[in-house]
Amino acid sequence: MLMPLSMWFPMRICGYRCIASGLGLADVDGWRIVRRRMYDEIIGYEDLWREVLGSSFETVKNEVHCPREARGASFKEWLTLPDMGLLVSTAFNVILVNLSHGSASTFLPLRSTPTSSLHNRLIIAMANEMNIHWVRVQLRVNAPLPFLYPSWDRYVEECAKG
Repeated sequence: MLMPLSMWFPMRICGYRCIASGLGLADVDGWRIVRRRMYDEIIGYEDLWREVLGSSFETVKNEVHCPREARGASFKEWLTLPDMGLLVSTAFNVILVNLSHGSASTFLPLRSTPTSSLHNRLIIAMANEMNIHWVRVQLRVNAPLPFLYPSWDRYVEECAKG
């Protein structure tokens, strides 16, 4: 089912770098682009994300905020799933697959026009190792996906259903 693409990234930004790599932004600053885009998404659609994240809104907003001088991420700024899953998926219009033990789930964007096929959409798959390190994994062709993240149904816009 899986082909490992294990990577080691210093500075505690491995989760953001996994996403950057999946987007083709694997250069040195790709992780910054990911955090900034997530921050722009959460600020640009604040009402939606306040509803989706509830009492976690301010925490997630602060976790993805990336000052220009940031050289890494503190423990409180690490990428965390499932709470950031819908945010990542929506900000980048990708399918995000979390394959971590005990919390495997698939995240779809909340607002985007669906493509004619899932195969036309970028899938980024990741897994957390020992709750301290994210690795990107590549799904084999036709591999089954974990269940859809439950709250997607509650917040998805009509145009994104398909």
